[in-house]
Amino acid sequence: MEQIGYVRRTFDDMAEVEVRRISGCGGGCSSCGGGCNAPSIIVSLKNSIEAKEGDYVEIKGKANKIIKYALIVYMIPFAMLILGIVLGMGLFKSKGVVNYEAYGFLSGLIFLIFSFLIVKKVDSSIQKKNENALEIVKILD
Repeated sequence: MEQIGYVRRTFDDMAEVEVRRISGCGGGCSSCGGGCNAPSIIVSLKNSIEAKEGDYVEIKGKANKIIKYALIVYMIPFAMLILGIVLGMGLFKSKGVVNYEAYGFLSGLIFLIFSFLIVKKVDSSIQKKNENALEIVKILD
């Protein structure tokens, strides 16, 4: 994945880069005429090529890390939700609770909330390892 970004500011060995998000339709607004507005996002990246404020830079994404992070962010909560529902329904059904489905769903929501804590812990671990999925590869003229 390659993107073009605009360096908003630099500090220490980092650069704050504004990147236009690609819309769900691929960003070819002139071809579809839908007029979608894909907002920009701001990311802080290691400035290994010494880009300066106002430079346009090429940003390259590491596909394996992007897929890994997407799986962490989406699959851990999903798996915990399903696990919570299944375990809750089994527990409440075995206890003879009349509305065991509703209580199973509530236990799934509790597991979902717990999964956000797990994802936050994994995120802080990734930040400590300084594993960036994106890197600035060159300054564009």
